[in-house]
Amino acid sequence: MRDGLYRADFRTQRGSGSGVVHVQDGKLWGGDAQMYYVGSYSVVGRRVTAQVTASRHTQRAIDASVFGLDKVTLTLDGTVHGDAVSWTGRAAEVPGADFGAELIRLSD
Repeated sequence: MRDGLYRADFRTQRGSGSGVVHVQDGKLWGGDAQMYYVGSYSVVGRRVTAQVTASRHTQRAIDASVFGLDKVTLTLDGTVHGDAVSWTGRAAEVPGADFGAELIRLSD
């Protein structure tokens, strides 16, 4: 997984969304129209694991997070495919809700 800016497409049973994520030296951060993400990741070969906290930065009645909560901590496990990453995981605060994400590298 190369350092840089990635487009993030994500989904749960409640819905889907997209945003951007910047990764560099084991840390990641990014956001979308209502949430920001901060965390860390580790790469061994093609396997990438991460711990990410997603928190609301904007309160609008029409927006609901894909988990239905204003803050969650995600544990992710995935695979690097060239300049893309496929992740699956869960949020500790929402047992039974599956999370999936695809990251596509956009820029340095």
